[in-house]
Amino acid sequence: MKQLVIGDLVSRAWDLAVKNWPIFVFLSFISSMVSGLGVSYDPSILSGLGQNPDPQMLVEAVREALTVNTPLVIIGVLLAIYLGFITYRLYVNTVVTGKPYQTMSEAFKVDFNQLAIFFAVDLVYGLIVGFGVCLCILPGIWLGIRLWYAPLLASQGASFTEAFSRSWEMTKGHFWQLFLMGLTMFGILILGFCACCVGVIFAEVIVYFMLVLSCFILKPEEPEVIIETTDVVEVQ
Repeated sequence: MKQLVIGDLVSRAWDLAVKNWPIFVFLSFISSMVSGLGVSYDPSILSGLGQNPDPQMLVEAVREALTVNTPLVIIGVLLAIYLGFITYRLYVNTVVTGKPYQTMSEAFKVDFNQLAIFFAVDLVYGLIVGFGVCLCILPGIWLGIRLWYAPLLASQGASFTEAFSRSWEMTKGHFWQLFLMGLTMFGILILGFCACCVGVIFAEVIVYFMLVLSCFILKPEEPEVIIETTDVVEVQ
């Protein structure tokens, strides 16, 4: 059975992040900006929320403080999905070839049918995990790990059903290894947040590389995927 060595994953992800951080930090920053597009809030209202013990009044205060521009929100969501799709592809390309893209125009060119599949997979994945968390938290964690790679696989050309079925098969027998990897990722993000908050963006780059590297370890061998650099995990 293939094994995930967490320390090795962190080390290799760190090396890749250090060598390629500018493009991924930039994309992460832009993605965070567009995801909040169309939503604003009144800080004067939110500042007094902690002094209000009534949950219903808290909800009303938050609703009053937030201003939502629906068209801008929709545009922001669509842009965030597009950037997420591009980002996954660039991470995979970096692991496979050693650099995020061959040309800038090629990097941002997409197949919109595949983008739609990616959106559907990402949405359904979120709904499944959210439903599992609502049941009792633990089912959400289990489903989240078993289907963890579905959005990543969808960004690489997998169909809707194939993305979920392949992720389910890849993670079979690896739950506790992946659970430990998830805890490690969370710890890295916490450390990044402690580094003046800005460090969380670089920590996010490491986490994404860990996800992609682990995917290459667990997925069945694919002859068309050629690992060309010494800084990647080879498919065993």
